[in-house]
Amino acid sequence: MKVSLGRPVKINNFLTTLNLTLISNRNLKKMDARAGEAIKKISTASSNKAAIDVYEREME
Repeated sequence: MKVSLGRPVKINNFLTTLNLTLISNRNLKKMDARAGEAIKKISTASSNKAAIDVYEREME
């Protein structure tokens, strides 16, 4: 699964709207990779917890 924050142009346009400093494409790609890893970990943990909850309800 690939998770993305969006194209660099889209992010920088948003930052410009907020009157914030722009971020270089290289740094955006690094942040995008880290965010993708974090989202994947959280979604896996959430799925595992949901599966355990369903199993426990079935065993009652």
